[in-house]
Amino acid sequence: MRRSTTAIALVAAILSLAGAADAGVATTGPSTAAEGLNVVDQVQFVFGGRQHCWYEDGWHGPGWYWCGYRLRHGRGWAGGEGFRGWKHR
Repeated sequence: MRRSTTAIALVAAILSLAGAADAGVATTGPSTAAEGLNVVDQVQFVFGGRQHCWYEDGWHGPGWYWCGYRLRHGRGWAGGEGFRGWKHR
């Protein structure tokens, strides 16, 4: 009984700390929230109902693929540089 009471108290303490941390994030300003964004994400374009991403190392060489399909041989290839006028960085 003593172990379960201690375990419950420990879990409650951890959850209360997590709640306090979440509350702190919610009160931050827009600039702080923007700093948490992942700026490494590739720009995505949509064509034919699929999101497309640029990959330098795809199975068909550099080009536009369905996002997440760069290594799925025979699937997801859309086109190379200039496909639909899209540009990558």
